[in-house]
Amino acid sequence: MTDAGANWLDILLTFTRLGLISFGGANLAEIERVLVGQRQWITPGTLASGFALGQIMPGPNMLAMTHYGFAAGGWAGAAAATLGFYGPTALLSAAAALAWRRLLGWKWLPTIRSALLPFGGGVLLAGVLVLARGSVQSVAGAVIAAAAFALLTRTRVNPALVVIGAAALGALIGL
Repeated sequence: MTDAGANWLDILLTFTRLGLISFGGANLAEIERVLVGQRQWITPGTLASGFALGQIMPGPNMLAMTHYGFAAGGWAGAAAATLGFYGPTALLSAAAALAWRRLLGWKWLPTIRSALLPFGGGVLLAGVLVLARGSVQSVAGAVIAAAAFALLTRTRVNPALVVIGAAALGALIGL
């Protein structure tokens, strides 16, 4: 399903757009729509695996963009995807941080910040649904995912241990 010969400029422009519309990197639904559905550069499984690996690696949780760029266009695609996804947003973030400092005393600032919370929650929920659709392929997988979710929300167990345990359990039962 991947197109290892995608043009690096097309990859750069696509990932720049994805980076600019991602809210804290959490726009997995749009990333899936573009990279899996529209461009067909990666599969749903590659999307879910890359995201999972990005979550357990140190650094930004969207490091999978480099992996997706590599799948689309080799090393040039990896460089273009990384530069496109992170470059413009890093510059905009620096500018926003400077503007935020100037507006700290502005009375509307807390209201604006609170208004963004439902948006962020919706984007995160869409991402969860995308990951579930791409990675939960059986009843046993759904049970493991539900158990992991329950453990993470009801206990103080280290998330890394839950991920490792779920992966081991999935391997044992042949998922």
